[in-house]
Amino acid sequence: MPKTQHGGEATERMVDYDRNSYMQGQMVRSRAEWLRTAVECIGPVAPEFTAMDYGCGPGHSALDAVAPVIEAYRKIDSQGVIVIRHADQAGNDWNALFALVFGADGYQRHESSIRTESVVGSFYTQLAAPGSVALGTCFAASHWLSRALSPYSPGTVWFADLEGEARAEFAALARADWTQFLRCRATELRPGGMVIVSTLGSVPDDSEINGVRSSARKLYRAIYHVANQMVADGLLEASALDRFVFPLWFSTAEEACAPINGERDLKEAFEIIEASVTPAPVHPNDVYEDSLSDPATYARLYAGYIRGFAEST
Repeated sequence: MPKTQHGGEATERMVDYDRNSYMQGQMVRSRAEWLRTAVECIGPVAPEFTAMDYGCGPGHSALDAVAPVIEAYRKIDSQGVIVIRHADQAGNDWNALFALVFGADGYQRHESSIRTESVVGSFYTQLAAPGSVALGTCFAASHWLSRALSPYSPGTVWFADLEGEARAEFAALARADWTQFLRCRATELRPGGMVIVSTLGSVPDDSEINGVRSSARKLYRAIYHVANQMVADGLLEASALDRFVFPLWFSTAEEACAPINGERDLKEAFEIIEASVTPAPVHPNDVYEDSLSDPATYARLYAGYIRGFAEST
């Protein structure tokens, strides 16, 4: 894979995720205080404090996920060894990520007691030695399912609008995946360790299909509208669209807590400190609403954002 020539750019032939991940970065930065508080609760760890970010991605949001951790731990132990593990799929743009980590704004620029590691694999598998992780984080990633499903689903590309057997199939996989995610983290966390997961969610709403209102529902319905027009224009086969659904599930707070409350091993492993669904911290109705007066910019931002997270599908 060709090396990145300049910090912050995508590796050749890969989508520039960093440039098109404003929403993801906004989510991570809004959790900075959670991260600092978690480090304070965990306290000093010998011989090294290990923070592992699951589904890190290749952009500045991966740095934002660890900056408050490093800051908080340095107040506890000014010289202690910190291990930062960035974990993601093999297809992640690792060149772009490490250009940032070791670049002018990276956390390695002045530090000699931080070891950076990459871990390649699915977070639905065990990715670290048992009892080795002090703090696990996962931002804007755990809503991706472990595999794609292709039910017959004319009229939508969006899990929340599925009905009948198709919805049941998605719901069953989402439950199994989330339970597996938690079991893997329970094995990897050291005693007293913590995990913070922040992603897209849903809330009960009787006016919505299936009685839940999911984040970004208008965006995904707009994606279907555009794709359906592409079918009419002869740019896309109807048979492909009729069986494409983004492999996502945005949980309610109740769904997120269900495995810990219902599975004996997870109930013993975890204590739930907080489980909530809240509006996005900035522009909760439309992340790019500041550009509404400039349609060309608005369209470019949304096209880039969608390509940035959806290219792999």
